[in-house]
Amino acid sequence: MAPPVAPPPRRPATRLALIAISLSSAHSLQLRPACACRRPPAASRASVRLAGFSVATGGDDLWSGYVTQDELRDVVEEAMATTVQAPIVPQFYPYRWWLWSQWHGTILRKVLPREVLWNVMLVLVVWLAISFIPQPTQIVKTRFGKAMAIQAASPLAQSLMKSLASVDKVWMLASGLISFTLSFFLSQSYALWRTVYSVTRRVQGRLNDIGLLCATAAERNPDGTYTEDAEDFLSTLARYIRLFNMLFYASVTKRFAPLRTPKGLAELVQQGALTSNERQALLQSSMGHNAVLGWLSTLFNSALSDGRMASNPTGGSTLSLQIALQNKVVELRSTYASIEDELTGRMPLAYTQLVQIMVDLLIFCTPFALMHSVGGVGAMVGTGLITLFHSSILNLAKMFLDPFNNDDYGDGAGISVNVATLLQETNIGSERWRRSASWVPEAARPIVRRAPLPRDEMSLATGEIIDEAEEGGGLDEGGAEVGQAAEGEAGESPSPQGVVAVPVTVT
Repeated sequence: MAPPVAPPPRRPATRLALIAISLSSAHSLQLRPACACRRPPAASRASVRLAGFSVATGGDDLWSGYVTQDELRDVVEEAMATTVQAPIVPQFYPYRWWLWSQWHGTILRKVLPREVLWNVMLVLVVWLAISFIPQPTQIVKTRFGKAMAIQAASPLAQSLMKSLASVDKVWMLASGLISFTLSFFLSQSYALWRTVYSVTRRVQGRLNDIGLLCATAAERNPDGTYTEDAEDFLSTLARYIRLFNMLFYASVTKRFAPLRTPKGLAELVQQGALTSNERQALLQSSMGHNAVLGWLSTLFNSALSDGRMASNPTGGSTLSLQIALQNKVVELRSTYASIEDELTGRMPLAYTQLVQIMVDLLIFCTPFALMHSVGGVGAMVGTGLITLFHSSILNLAKMFLDPFNNDDYGDGAGISVNVATLLQETNIGSERWRRSASWVPEAARPIVRRAPLPRDEMSLATGEIIDEAEEGGGLDEGGAEVGQAAEGEAGESPSPQGVVAVPVTVT
């Protein structure tokens, strides 16, 4: 993540808001954006917005004052849990009766009690208002000469119906365009949601790849188990993977943003996620998960150089393993950086505002348009259906534009990605490969009776011959070792630890 950028010059109101927040956080911690079910007070949220800070991408320390110690501890425990408590998105059955019976985790929960109900009430008010318009009574005679009183339309009612007829015509012309625009807006919003979800899975996959490569290349005892140094190395690797994942999602979500604050890091130290020295280094650098990624890359290089990885035949080639690990690190960096890019450029304001205005005007004009064409009862039913469809699509699209529910707009709708599940799955994956490869059977180990081949293929490609005895060594025209052949003629057996020489032609 890029270092914090200095905010623009603040106005007097902004300065007063920052002073108020600073004074409130100096006395106690009373903030609440950590849990999805709790929100900060309205005044505090307004002050933070006024100050121009974005918790989703900036992670400013102002949020450290809005979480109680108990809530912060709950967030840390949820982020460090090793059991998956909920699916990443709500699951469903494809049966019709089951889908019709659902209420929690659906868009109907957000639309029906609000937009649909209020718009139907608007139809009822318009209908009653038209019904109470005084209608003049007119006496007419039938063909049989009898007088009969009928109600004639008043000039006001006639003028009103003409106006409603005009609204109906405009509504018919605009509804097709608005419906098409709304459908396209929904498809674009879902594409962004799907992209963010796919990137989160790719981040998780790269972390699993790193764990697999290190677990299979770690140093082993002759019986196929890890050495003590290899166990310590893999434990540190798993801890760094979990720490990186937590700090990364703390930088792009509001729910886990308190983890990046000094108090959040102190709580992580108490839970064993990092050491005191590592916390101090993170506070001094302010780099968060980027600093942890650097630690991971350095850990790989150190383990390869001191033999904790690729030091025995089961570990593979040092050079090829180093290239593979560094490629995974670079790929991981480019993958997780794209999430913030997607969130910051999710949709232009002008486009979203235009769609909102178009849908609002269409829904608002629906009661007046249908009152003229289908009457009162038909207008109530038609308005409810049109409001349900258009409002549901618009609200669904706006929820797709907030995959992590940082705006608290999709509470209970079941649209946002469950970040806690991502953290818990990665916590499990950080130990999966170490435990899976903690012992390998004899069939998977090198055969002792076979002479070991050179483990560094790149050294052979450059013409370097690995040989313990440099004095008197060399190759004859047939590729045999001259030094060992002379010793054999003198009756001395060659060293059993000599490496098989391979002829190389140097151009």
